[in-house]
Amino acid sequence: MEKTLRNIKNVSLIFFILTGLIHLTSIIFIANEQFLKYAEIAQKTMDLPFILTGLLYCASSIRLSYTNPSTPHKVLDIFLISVIMIVLVLLLIVNLAIPNL
Repeated sequence: MEKTLRNIKNVSLIFFILTGLIHLTSIIFIANEQFLKYAEIAQKTMDLPFILTGLLYCASSIRLSYTNPSTPHKVLDIFLISVIMIVLVLLLIVNLAIPNL
């Protein structure tokens, strides 16, 4: 299980950096009024993947750092998964309720 969590942590870090760079690049293009159509599309679609990969990286880092690999941690796992799911549902509701934010 520890090796799987390390792989999740590494992959989520890579995707976090990539989605963050795309998101920041689109913000810079919007600020400079270049490629406005494509930059706005990228900015509006990359916010949720950016947050999701950040949450996955954070949860896997917490799980690896604060637990002993030899003992099961079902309560912590359930808590971390619940936090991720609640944050994503709230973000989806905000994105659908206020699309131009």
